[in-house]
Amino acid sequence: MDKTSLPPGNKRIYYGWVIVAVMALAGFTQSAETFPVLGVFLKPMTEEFGWSRSSFAGAMTIGTVLGGIVAIGAGPLIDRFGSRWTLVISFTVLGGTLVAMAGISRLWQFYALQIVGRMLNMGVIALATIVVIPKWFVVKRGRAVAVGQLGGKFGNAITPLYVQALVNAGSWRLASLVAGIVIWAFSLLPSAIFLRRRPEDLGLLPDGAVPDEWIEGNEPKGSEVERRPNQEISLTLKEVSKLPSFYLLILAFSVASFAGPALFLHMIPFFTDQGLSANLAVAVVAVWSGSGAIGSLGSGFLAERYSMRITLTIGFLLTALGYGLLLIVKTSSAAIAWGFYLGSIGGGMFTLQQVVFADYYGRDSLGAIRGVIWPVQMATNALGPLAAAVAYDLTGGYTLVFSICSLLMGIASLSVFFARPPNLSQIRPAEIAR
Repeated sequence: MDKTSLPPGNKRIYYGWVIVAVMALAGFTQSAETFPVLGVFLKPMTEEFGWSRSSFAGAMTIGTVLGGIVAIGAGPLIDRFGSRWTLVISFTVLGGTLVAMAGISRLWQFYALQIVGRMLNMGVIALATIVVIPKWFVVKRGRAVAVGQLGGKFGNAITPLYVQALVNAGSWRLASLVAGIVIWAFSLLPSAIFLRRRPEDLGLLPDGAVPDEWIEGNEPKGSEVERRPNQEISLTLKEVSKLPSFYLLILAFSVASFAGPALFLHMIPFFTDQGLSANLAVAVVAVWSGSGAIGSLGSGFLAERYSMRITLTIGFLLTALGYGLLLIVKTSSAAIAWGFYLGSIGGGMFTLQQVVFADYYGRDSLGAIRGVIWPVQMATNALGPLAAAVAYDLTGGYTLVFSICSLLMGIASLSVFFARPPNLSQIRPAEIAR
């Protein structure tokens, strides 16, 4: 690659940060179809139509499982063609499902819309948003992913607030209509105009480096993968499938995908069942998500300085403790404090999950690798909320299922601890600069 063909990396804003901004905006609008927001709709809709909570959660279960299947094909396509038009089409349909939901009167209508919306949100949009940014960064990957995650964190904090306000002021139908319009208004044009596949397509290098910076670097120390500009890991899906760490990471994040959504969909109903007001329950969600921004930024910088494996291990242990603490929350102040604690930990964990696969296995086949993992995660993601709903319908509470979730987070911690990164002597580094 000719050095003269590259824009001066130290004089211009690296285009990767534009990608980060677009992904942050996408994360903000995508939050309308996530469990914290769907949890706002749960009580008013089930009470109006007389549905059980299991019936409500069933639509998300089916849609999420189908999303995992769709991701198998979507991942390689994102690697090859990028996510530009994939996201434009997906956001168009997703916004339409929420707008149309404002006019439903039957359970089958709710299922049809939520299955399509959830399938696109989890199988295409969520996959694309976690794959795109790591392709543009190597050395600064942790901070870039952390900044990109702020959109989703602010979305999970702000969207439930305005949706609950619209429910209080008008109805859940008005709230659904507005949420769909917000998706159209804030995601379509930025995705269509600014998204690009990878830095090399624009004659750039990851992190905005110039060739001399890419060539000059320190030799890696120890057996674990260390990011440095001139030596990036690049493994194919076939190579990755032979590594024990791959399956240990799948186990860790799959059981976490069961526990997290089980809580997220039922968080607001849990607190209102405890005697707290709906407004306070939504405020706890806002604190939980807002503090996630702090955790996301902090973990992003930690990922660039310390062992990813140890950081994740500790994070899963702290999350397991958070599930146990939830069961003894009885007051407003305790609920707010709990929301800040688990939100801070959870925000960091979500950022690290995006970084770890790119750090361990590289960015060239990241979409294909995550696309294979995604069906497993989506299956457990789908089962978690449904299991919590069934547990509630059978036992009248959430104690059993949240206790199981705490145990699962402990298992995830052990899995990550034993998932050592690939040894540099056993794999081939990608020669990006020639």
